[in-house]
Amino acid sequence: MSVQSASKGGNMITGVVLEKETHTPIEYVGICVYLAKTDKFVTGTVSNANGKFTIQSLPDDMYYCVLSYIGYEKQKSASFTVNESQNIINLGNFYLITSSQQLNEVVVQGRRSTYTQGIDKKIFNVGQDLMSSSGSLSDLLQNIPSVQVDVEGNVSLRGNENVQILINGKQSTMMNARTRAEVLQQLPAGDIERIEIITNPSAQYKPDGVSGILNIVMKKQRKVGVNGNVMANIGNEGRYNVTTSINYNTGKINLYGSYGIRLDRRDRITLDDRIKNDSVLSYISQHTDSKAHPLSHVIRAGIDWNFDSSNTLQLSGAYNHRGFLREENTLTTNRDDAEIITYNANRYRHDDEKTNQAEGNAVYTHLFGDNNELSVDYSYSILEGLEDNQYTTNIYSTTSETKDNSQIWQAYYQHLFRVTYNRTFNDKIKLTMGYEMDALQTDLNYHFQNLENGVFVPDMQKTNDFTNNQLNNAIYATLEYKVGKFGMLMGLRPELMNIKSHLFSLDSIVSNNYFMVYPTLHTAYQLNDNNELQLNYSLRVNRPEADDMNPFPEYQNPLSLRAGNPYLLPEKIHSIEAGYQWRKSATTILGTLYYRYTADKLTTVTKYLDNSILLTTKENLNSSQSAGLELIINTDIKKWMNINLSGNVYYDQINAEKLGYGKNKNNIAWSSALNANFNIFKGAMLQLNSRYTSSSLLPQGKREGAFITNLGAKYEIPSTNLSIMGTVSDLFNTFKKIYTIDTPQLKQRIEQWRNPRIFYIGIIWNFGSSQHNDKQNLKYDESL
Repeated sequence: MSVQSASKGGNMITGVVLEKETHTPIEYVGICVYLAKTDKFVTGTVSNANGKFTIQSLPDDMYYCVLSYIGYEKQKSASFTVNESQNIINLGNFYLITSSQQLNEVVVQGRRSTYTQGIDKKIFNVGQDLMSSSGSLSDLLQNIPSVQVDVEGNVSLRGNENVQILINGKQSTMMNARTRAEVLQQLPAGDIERIEIITNPSAQYKPDGVSGILNIVMKKQRKVGVNGNVMANIGNEGRYNVTTSINYNTGKINLYGSYGIRLDRRDRITLDDRIKNDSVLSYISQHTDSKAHPLSHVIRAGIDWNFDSSNTLQLSGAYNHRGFLREENTLTTNRDDAEIITYNANRYRHDDEKTNQAEGNAVYTHLFGDNNELSVDYSYSILEGLEDNQYTTNIYSTTSETKDNSQIWQAYYQHLFRVTYNRTFNDKIKLTMGYEMDALQTDLNYHFQNLENGVFVPDMQKTNDFTNNQLNNAIYATLEYKVGKFGMLMGLRPELMNIKSHLFSLDSIVSNNYFMVYPTLHTAYQLNDNNELQLNYSLRVNRPEADDMNPFPEYQNPLSLRAGNPYLLPEKIHSIEAGYQWRKSATTILGTLYYRYTADKLTTVTKYLDNSILLTTKENLNSSQSAGLELIINTDIKKWMNINLSGNVYYDQINAEKLGYGKNKNNIAWSSALNANFNIFKGAMLQLNSRYTSSSLLPQGKREGAFITNLGAKYEIPSTNLSIMGTVSDLFNTFKKIYTIDTPQLKQRIEQWRNPRIFYIGIIWNFGSSQHNDKQNLKYDESL
């Protein structure tokens, strides 16, 4: 091994870790850097999928490295010197030899931090979160700082529901606005490795989403040999779920796959009380009792093929089938201004939904030179679903009965193609450039039939077909610059968006094309080893989805319908954040001040039509702005307790003139959360999660506060690879969704809650040749 110096002005070290016999790269090898004179630990990292590692900004001194990975003998490098006369120090190739030592007991001396922060993102490592063992992805998201999830699975980030959700850094048809709440409540949390919170994304990401991005990173086993696990849980009210995964890694080729089945019970009660006050005062009350049994199957598989240390091919695919059987009764009562009943009826709904989603992905990565990388990425995603509703309406005042049906077909077809080039010039400058093409077609068909003389006859007044095509072509570039304690990431993303809406029922086409340039800037300054400051800005966009642009009404019930607007404009959001991080030993404190200004704000508007029918649609308001302070504290207490506290207080102001209010409508809201893990004794853990969200501002009213507490326990059986666990969701039966509308013509209060307290008990079995990998002797912080 030799030390090779380049041009002056830097102090970055690099190297590659290979398996001795096969010369194939090894990922996740721990590289620890020590001072040669004192043997003091300085920093560390892990190797990537190509076996390569890079450590930047080492102070001038003499060092050595220690490389360790379970199943291989440790290797210590020769000493090397870092000084100003060197730029890039290439430590060459390290060849690890398989260890023949039998492991009887392994002691954990360090663990991956629950939360880590980079220059443009916060990372939540799922790790020991018990909701990842029994719950859905929706349950898991409730435990993430900055994130709120309501009773229907709708996700908010810092109080705003307009958040972009990615899967492995890519858009997916599963995460469209219409179906993602259902998907999040069915995807098994056990498939999730980490969740990245990106409130001010760089130009490498699409700028969609007012509040930012949640990137869901799926697990991909890479341990050498055959490995896997099985998680099985059974819950109350007939619930159960089973998830199993397996992988086979030769070092050169890694094969992996997983299968999950989940049967849930989703009962909902909704109270909808309205007061109509136009020319005549009237009272309307609807009580809906809904019972549903969603069943989902999720299959994932893939292969990672390392041709050599410079070329990698990754192929992956997923399939998700959901069946959703729902029965629902809605009792409607109308009263006049003297509160005399004028209408009383029950509407029964039998809904048999089926949704199929599949996607395939191919990524080729080529490394050339010391610090250059080119990747080509293509994915295709498809989602098709049919909602088959059969209705029976019994009108008690006239003792009459009517029947009608509706079929709602939704389909999403998405092509995503990306080419990305990364070049590291030295330890100070890194350039990323790329091209991205995103093509999405959405089909929304609504067909309605009435029963006439024993035959269901199409109702052409309510039947419609709608297709929306969106083509986005973008180029992007980011430049990362580091000097001393200062770091900066600049970015620019020009985009050309072409939108075409085809209104088949009206034989009409509406087009909307526009060009925008989205700049981003992230800066960080390291005050010392424990303190860091950050300041960043991005221009973002909120584009109307196909549902928002479909002008044809969809009848949710006889008194409620929803329609879109094909002429909606995209929102433009200016987002600024100033952050502070303090980190020492096992304690991290993150504080963020943020401000958002939104032009052409999109908002949901509810108003009365004739015959007491409510229409919900979307309109562009003038503007809105919000400012807030978020605080996250994560600490370990004597290795037996980990506590995470988070809080967010923010001020909202809306220009609501178009809705008949004053120019500025404002409110202060806040939320807080506690996540605590207790290591009661060896192998036993107790977990408590609790969250409160205060009431918040809506354009026509407000959303009431919500509170939820979850509890879990886990025990690892000694000398086995088995664990048993139990969880209870909504311990105090307080989780509700309540919002109100208060306008001169309409006063409405909607309250919704689910069946209380969801219990699960389960078992986890890990198997394979490297089952101790997760408990290896770590002497560095894996979050580095």
